[in-house]
Amino acid sequence: MSDFTNEIQTTLPVVVEDVDLVRVEKSLHSLGFFASTTGKAISRTILQVFRRPDGQRIHAKAVIEGIPSLGLPTTADRDKYMAFMKIALDQREFQGQVTNPIRFSGADMIKLLRLRKGGFHYDEINDWCKRMVATTIMSEASVFLADRRQYATDTFHVFDRVVLVGEELNDGTRSEFYQVYLSQWQLTNLNQGYLLPLDFNAYVKLKRDISKALFGHLSVWFYASRGQMIEKRYPDLCQLLNIRAYPHLSKARSVLEPSLNELVEIEYLSSWELTRTARGSDFKLTLCPGKRLLSLPNFSAVVNPEARAALEARLPTWVPELIARGVAERKARQLALDISDEQPVSDQIEYAEHLIQQDRRGRGKIANPAGFLLWAIENNLSVPTDFETSRKRRLREAREQVENDQRSRRLQLHNDYEAFTEQQISLHLDTHYSTERLEAALREQMKAIRREQPEWFARVPDSTRREIAIARLRAAIRQGLDLPSFERWVTQYAQQQLF
Repeated sequence: MSDFTNEIQTTLPVVVEDVDLVRVEKSLHSLGFFASTTGKAISRTILQVFRRPDGQRIHAKAVIEGIPSLGLPTTADRDKYMAFMKIALDQREFQGQVTNPIRFSGADMIKLLRLRKGGFHYDEINDWCKRMVATTIMSEASVFLADRRQYATDTFHVFDRVVLVGEELNDGTRSEFYQVYLSQWQLTNLNQGYLLPLDFNAYVKLKRDISKALFGHLSVWFYASRGQMIEKRYPDLCQLLNIRAYPHLSKARSVLEPSLNELVEIEYLSSWELTRTARGSDFKLTLCPGKRLLSLPNFSAVVNPEARAALEARLPTWVPELIARGVAERKARQLALDISDEQPVSDQIEYAEHLIQQDRRGRGKIANPAGFLLWAIENNLSVPTDFETSRKRRLREAREQVENDQRSRRLQLHNDYEAFTEQQISLHLDTHYSTERLEAALREQMKAIRREQPEWFARVPDSTRREIAIARLRAAIRQGLDLPSFERWVTQYAQQQLF
């Protein structure tokens, strides 16, 4: 195993060997269509979680099913598919688009794969063609349809039909070439440019199944991590690669080591390390990108400062929170890729901080606070309902503010309603009470007040007596007016406000 280093390549080096790009359809590659090992199984299921360009997390499932006589697509089939993609994309460059059928000779494929001549290669190409037609993909949000810009839940094939060399054509002649009829979704994605650029020269140098299977995933993973170091859970990696997960670290390392070292040799990795997780119950694979990988054209966007800043803006807000609390930046970024969007990470950070502070006030002390934070997030630690996080506090304060605003609004409406009723009473007085009638009505009110409150009436001045008399008169008039209720007035008032 190569010496592990925390240093990440930050500048693009000069690669002496020319890069011969082959662009493969991205969905087929990402869902793990080609197995890393050969076996008798005719079905396997792949579960993945990945992020869309808009940041939304997708939970994808793909069931790959073959037939007993042919089995599932293997690493050797991946080799042929890579060569086939070069042929298909050359056609697009020449004709402007990929169209059915795509014709090629067995010699063309053998030459592209840099194989020695041998009749058995043609038999292998025949089997590959048949396997690509027979294998079924049952997708649950794992196949992306570029024309619709959405992940599809449906059943798919890669090749709809293949005419082998020597088979009879409709006109009675024999085919001199292999003729592949791609499925419609493959044609559409290829012509829409939904492609993953890979270094074909580097790929053909690889000899091991696992290194070939990892080859394309490294481009995707390191692009997502902005060229930073990444970590992958060992069980998840084994499930993706369709290899056995070993319970002992030494055995797991011995299986992965030859392939990972092969990727170091072609400079797709600069270093790697397989270690136990912080909990000790599992393994994780830490990978650091190599010079050749970072020199690919599609990585220019993530090493360019302006483009990197735009990508940084898509990170969850809790990533810088973790970094500020001592979590390594690479680990915080990796969590952003691995953690579900629905997980309340910010709440868990605050609760873990509370536990750390609580521990400091006691006799104990958490030796590694950053590690404790990671433990809380990776285990999706449940936050007690009575623990008020800043998010809950903001929600409570916002709710209280809304309630206060509603109370204030209702009080204001009551004031406005009282002003309305007083206005209606004044209008009634002005319309129906002359000066003489008003004075007579006030005298009657004063007589009533004197009868009801004789001692008080005798003490107060005439101005107070008149003020109370006017108030009683207005109250009496209010009782007699056909005024709307408060609720009815509010409805009418709201409608008037609209106009």
